[in-house]
Amino acid sequence: MQTTEARQAGARALPCAPATPLRPAAASTLSPAWLQAHPAPAEVVAVFDQAIYLLRGQDVLPLLAPEALMLPGAVRVTTPADLDALRVRVGDEVLVGRGEVRTAGGGLVVRRVWRPLPVPTAPLSEAARWAAWAGLAGLTSLDHDDVSGGRLAELAAAVLDGPAAQVSRHLNGPISTEAVHGLVGLGPGLTPAGDDVLCGLLLGLRASGQERERSLLEEAVLPLLGRTTALSATLLRQAAQGYAVPPVVALLRAWHRGAGVPALASAGCPVAEIGHTSGPALILGLATALTAASTTPLTTALTPALTTAPSTKLPPHTGQARAGSAAPHPRLTSAPGTGPAGRPAPVRPQPAPVLVAGATRGTS
Repeated sequence: MQTTEARQAGARALPCAPATPLRPAAASTLSPAWLQAHPAPAEVVAVFDQAIYLLRGQDVLPLLAPEALMLPGAVRVTTPADLDALRVRVGDEVLVGRGEVRTAGGGLVVRRVWRPLPVPTAPLSEAARWAAWAGLAGLTSLDHDDVSGGRLAELAAAVLDGPAAQVSRHLNGPISTEAVHGLVGLGPGLTPAGDDVLCGLLLGLRASGQERERSLLEEAVLPLLGRTTALSATLLRQAAQGYAVPPVVALLRAWHRGAGVPALASAGCPVAEIGHTSGPALILGLATALTAASTTPLTTALTPALTTAPSTKLPPHTGQARAGSAAPHPRLTSAPGTGPAGRPAPVRPQPAPVLVAGATRGTS
């Protein structure tokens, strides 16, 4: 490991294995700029079977195997063996720069670039909004020992439609900074559920053409990112730019294709199954964004979707921690010891839209 002095020195060479061939990888166009800058240390902050997270400054660089849920700014490797070959543990420092990641055990070199798809941004027709809403029914049930679904729904509704927001409309626009403050960093794990709700709101507002509200929400969220985990802050910045994991992008693109409720429900199931609480929380944010765009209550559209959502499975978000690896770095866990960071937990569609009901305009 490097000392603080070495970290401050920036470009000091780290122990590497120069004779070991570098394995090819593909970098996202959203990967941190320091991946291509002058080589300097980055810290290993989490190690899983299918993912390694590196941190420098405020940005996390995920190194992901093909089986992992592909985060927008990730470097993709060809096989999990490419990650195994790096032989790193949480707390190690590696050398990153000029398109390479070098460790004492080996390294990666960027040979290709991949471009994540953005979510669409255009107004939805009233019929499309209703279909999108109906497709989310039953997918937002979320309960957790530390963050109740009711509390999340209350805060999500308040961001765009709560009493504080109604007051703030006369001052700074239709965003409740108080509710945003309550959501940022709320919950345990790599990506706290409160942050996932905000990601859903940012993406849902963009996908439903509410650009003014999205911009105001972005202005409210970005100054607060120091209150949450480094990984979650990275994902929130990318959500503000219109980028998300592939299942979310596919769902939002389906909103604009005129898909029927069964197809939209099928597209929503993979989103609901992301992570431990992330999927339902993301959907809560998307549903809240839809209510903000509607002039009529949307709850009457919920019933048809309740029996049409099939169950699907996704590969784990990050995979289990490698055998013998240390736990994720504290900077990646907002409440150490309280949550199963990185552990996948399938979320089954529920018979009642628990959280959506609390976030519905005109029904409370």
